[in-house]
Amino acid sequence: MHLGHISAIHQAKRSHDGVILIACGRENDRGAKIGLGLTKRFRYVRETFKEDELVHVVKVDETGIPEYPEGWSQWLELVEEQVQQNLVDKVDITIYVGEKEYEEKLTILRPDWKVVRINRELLPISATKIRENPMKYWRQIAKPFRRHFSKNVLIAGSASGGKTTLVKDLARSYGSSFSLEYARYYQKKYNVLDEELNGKDYTYLLANQYRQTSNEIEGSGNNGLVIADTNSTVTKAYMDWYLTTDKKMAEKQGKMLITESEKKALDLQYATTIEQEKWALILIIPPVTRYIDDHFRDMTMAEDAVRWAFHEHLITLFKEAGLMDKVVVLESVPTESDPQGFYGRYTEAQRIIKERLNLSIWDGQ
Repeated sequence: MHLGHISAIHQAKRSHDGVILIACGRENDRGAKIGLGLTKRFRYVRETFKEDELVHVVKVDETGIPEYPEGWSQWLELVEEQVQQNLVDKVDITIYVGEKEYEEKLTILRPDWKVVRINRELLPISATKIRENPMKYWRQIAKPFRRHFSKNVLIAGSASGGKTTLVKDLARSYGSSFSLEYARYYQKKYNVLDEELNGKDYTYLLANQYRQTSNEIEGSGNNGLVIADTNSTVTKAYMDWYLTTDKKMAEKQGKMLITESEKKALDLQYATTIEQEKWALILIIPPVTRYIDDHFRDMTMAEDAVRWAFHEHLITLFKEAGLMDKVVVLESVPTESDPQGFYGRYTEAQRIIKERLNLSIWDGQ
């Protein structure tokens, strides 16, 4: 749905006592091919008009009737059923359509309804053009539908790699929304160290990291690109690192002991969360920087061997999640002026975003 559709709906609403807006289709239609099946479209359209008492959104599922251009009479039966269910009184009906063929067909099939063909000048943009280049037409996409086309970039890696600064710098450069690591906020709020986080804590971390990033994707500040620091996979890596169901390992390695049922619940929560996350690009920072004590980090992870082991485990988790086609490790050659490679990774991230997502801070997209 785009602003052209909304303009046409406003025309209908202001010319009559109200609008019954019908989302039609079937779950395996052409919208479903890009991840916008009927149910999702219906919900997004209903969300678009959630504060408009004069627009009532309903759904017509065409599964089971012949596909267009056949099935007109069966489709009209479904439409009329929805119309009658949502009318308070018997009134004259006007049906608004976008195509001349629809106007001609409905005039014949329902002579008792007035048929109006929408002025095409109210529809200066097409859904086809939006699908081909969402960023170009971003402001013309109805807000709930924008989250579907949002290009979400994840910055991941082990601790003390400069993820937070990189996220902020990239977001500032692109004028984009961003989401920071929820765990740091949580730990500061409750004064909990890395190695003290237990199974209950990780339940909160998984849920709230996902919700926090989703809020940015769904927010009005989303300009088509959202950059996030950490996700459920990074949280899962820390869960694997610090939690164990083995009592001897807990005593020997100082890990937090959890029950088998707690572990199963956490693993299920992770599997559900990673399935819902949608990343256009995943940039991983290797552990090549100095490890800084921020008073919450576990300083036993400062050793290079430990940091690289954690890095490799994180890569393995992304492989297991089937996301390696999205992953790029941000390599950078140290220089005299940039010994830890911070600026090099910043510029490399921009290059990859341009190459993979066709987005540049200079081209106005």
